[in-house]
Amino acid sequence: MSISALKSSASTMKGMQSAIDVVAHNIANTNTTAYKEKKVQFSSVVGRGSGQYPQYAGAAVAAIRPNFNQGSLKTSNQITDLALTGKGFFTLQSTTGDVIYTRSGHFSFDGERALVDANGNYVLSSGGSKILLPVTTESMEVTQAGEIRILESGDDSFQVLAQLQLASFANDQALEPIGNSQYRETLNSGTPQYSSAEELGSGTAATQVVSGALEASNADLSANMVDLIAYQRSFQSVSRVTQTANELLEATLALGR
Repeated sequence: MSISALKSSASTMKGMQSAIDVVAHNIANTNTTAYKEKKVQFSSVVGRGSGQYPQYAGAAVAAIRPNFNQGSLKTSNQITDLALTGKGFFTLQSTTGDVIYTRSGHFSFDGERALVDANGNYVLSSGGSKILLPVTTESMEVTQAGEIRILESGDDSFQVLAQLQLASFANDQALEPIGNSQYRETLNSGTPQYSSAEELGSGTAATQVVSGALEASNADLSANMVDLIAYQRSFQSVSRVTQTANELLEATLALGR
């Protein structure tokens, strides 16, 4: 077995370790709101032998991409808890002023009566404005189209305060995860296409907003446990092969001295 073959085996071990880390992270987040499990994609690595020795194939991690399949909905009965059914992301303005995206709709009103997420990021309405609740508000509701409707003191009917701004991407799998179930656009994801839920002709035309519910993690605990065991066994197998090959190489070098 050649040195290049050893390198291929080492690359495979590194890939298996990365896969183990990814799956372990999925398992740890099976109860995290709107968490999207990550999938590992491998590419082939070939170590070319010489003389009478054959080629040895290995594997390396080509990409780690989020799986944006819909998670189940969990009822919270909190009117500002919002979930999306269908494609798209809520649009947030971070505390540093950046625009970021999330599927996690665990929102509330802060001390300034602005709608924010659990980290203090502002939830944006159509047009990119913050959503501020008037002090005279007596009641509030959120429609499936993402309209925030309020009843103010002295009024006898609800009025539209704002409509939630959603974003969709040509390649959402290329979004950059930044923690807390939040993402940032990249060159490969494409620019965000802003729209609202149920907006005809948009990427969120079939999307609805559900008030009083949160989207659960889409990480399948059983499937990830199976993957974890498989990756661990592969790592152990390649490790044993690599150790044996290393011993044979050392023995060969010793004979040549």
